Amino acid sequence: MYVSVSRLRVAVDRSDELIAAFTQRAGLVENHDGFVDLQVWRSDRDPAEVLMVSRWRDRDSFKAYMKSEDHRVSHARMDPGLKNAIKLERLEHLQQTYEVVAQ
Repeated sequence: MYVSVSRLRVAVDRSDELIAAFTQRAGLVENHDGFVDLQVWRSDRDPAEVLMVSRWRDRDSFKAYMKSEDHRVSHARMDPGLKNAIKLERLEHLQQTYEVVAQ
């Protein structure tokens, strides 16, 4: 399992707009080999902090998607005003691949 976390900062009054954009996304990532799931998390202590957490079978699958036309198209669909209001604070990856051993 490979996990990528995009730690975003967005004005509190635009946080709901970012989440709505996510729920209305094109869904192109779901068709990529190795994709497991994608979730949006909002901090209960700091509503301006939003995390995009994606899980992949392995790092190569994630890297292939990030270089894909689908990734470019997905991000190009976002409203430019909202896109400019989002600051990527940090892109984090678990530095190892983990095996899911219980659910």
